[in-house]
Amino acid sequence: MGIPSLAGLETGSQREYHSTNSSVAPLAIMVERLLPSDDPVAEEVLEWTIKRDAEDITQLMEWLAGTTARKDREVLINRALDLMEEINHALKRLDELR
Repeated sequence: MGIPSLAGLETGSQREYHSTNSSVAPLAIMVERLLPSDDPVAEEVLEWTIKRDAEDITQLMEWLAGTTARKDREVLINRALDLMEEINHALKRLDELR
C-alpha cells in the first residue's frame, strides 16, 4: 500500500487537497494564514471539542449497531444529533475566529 497522491486545487487564499485515492475519505483543507487567530485559546478549545464530539458520535453509533430496543436507539440517535449540532456551532465559531 503506497502513499495516496493528492491533487491540489487553489482558490484564493485556500488550497484544497482532494485525494485521488478513494480509500482516503476526508477532504483536507489547508488554509494559509498571514495573521494569527484572534483568540488562539478559543480556537484550540473549539478544535478539541470537534475532535472529541466526533469520537463520541463514533462510539454512540457503535452502541446503536448493537442494540435492538427502540427506546435505546432513540436515545443514542438524539445524543448523536446533539453532538452534531455542537460540532456545527464550533465550526461556525472557528470560521468567525479565522
